[in-house]
Amino acid sequence: MRKNVIDDKKVVRYESFGGIVGLNNPPTLVFVDREFMKEMGYESSELWQQQRNYLSAPTEVHFNITNACPMSCRHCTSDSGSRSSGDLSNEDIKKAIDVLSEMKVFHIAFGGGELFERTDAIDIAEYASSKGIVPNATTNGYYITTPLAEKCKVFGQINISIDGIGSKYGVIRGVDSFEYADRAAKLLVEAGVNTGINCMVTNANFDDLEEVVAYAADIGMKEVLFLRLKPSGRAKAIYDKYKLTQEQNKLFYRSLMRMARKYKINLQVDCSFIPHICYHNPPEKVMKLLGIEGCEGGNVLLGVRHDGLINACSHYPSYYENIHKLPHMWNEHEHFKQFRERHITDETCIKCNYFKLCRGGCPLFSEFITGDFNAPDPECPIIRQRQL
Repeated sequence: MRKNVIDDKKVVRYESFGGIVGLNNPPTLVFVDREFMKEMGYESSELWQQQRNYLSAPTEVHFNITNACPMSCRHCTSDSGSRSSGDLSNEDIKKAIDVLSEMKVFHIAFGGGELFERTDAIDIAEYASSKGIVPNATTNGYYITTPLAEKCKVFGQINISIDGIGSKYGVIRGVDSFEYADRAAKLLVEAGVNTGINCMVTNANFDDLEEVVAYAADIGMKEVLFLRLKPSGRAKAIYDKYKLTQEQNKLFYRSLMRMARKYKINLQVDCSFIPHICYHNPPEKVMKLLGIEGCEGGNVLLGVRHDGLINACSHYPSYYENIHKLPHMWNEHEHFKQFRERHITDETCIKCNYFKLCRGGCPLFSEFITGDFNAPDPECPIIRQRQL
């Protein structure tokens, strides 16, 4: 294992516990202790003299490089559509990438809006790659052509937003543009680009999720990432109508496991679904091994808006200082501390066996539904069941 890490490492970053190693094959991040770092030939670090409960920098940054988008999906959490005069210039984006590179960020997930509204999207991705950062992307597929698909090989992976197949594509979106997403998916796969799907899970498409997985597996995609509908951006207006029912919240994990057994494709969920997984009592050791944990905003994750303002989570409604101030803000700003030091006081939640892994669920839902950032996720199936 040590030899493989040494041979295949791309970026190594010191942390208080040891360090993080970015591997090329397989593409993953490995958290190692201090002894492991020494065996790889790394000297002692000042960070090893510190006791910290958070990372020295995010490992993944969600960077929306434009607010423009040719669609107006009603569940858009970025509230994108028209082009904003506040979009960063190419030069400013590259300066922001320089900041992230200096902090040894491993991945940037570029999005928008629709990132390919910018004709310099490929140039930006190539620049990130030249700085040792793996560029990934999310697209609706609207602008993907054969020549652009070939250029997209610069990305580590591209996920296409698809919430339903064929006529079911627009059920939640309110936009019938499956032909663009379907064309993009097939062109990207044909070009040899690692391609996946981002699928927003709602009560309207819950019974049709398998069709999305089957489609992805059939055309040779690598992954389906299931995203919980978030009360953010335009989606706030439709959240109550399309949120999962309590019964669906409880059934989601079983449905996921059934599809994982049936189809040869990687299935992922975002961190807001962790309470739904914990409801089914999975082994804690397995969850830790697979890195299945609750909210990582302000620790593993960072959000960057199209105008360069930052926050701990790209779905959170408030943004703060410009990204160029990140090195100082990361350690000092109260917003990041709020996410890292969330003070859950609910005894039912604290006494749960999974509390240290789940961390009380997603604070975005807590704040939107209850008005209290520090309340446990009110849609957690475990808490809802105990309240009955």
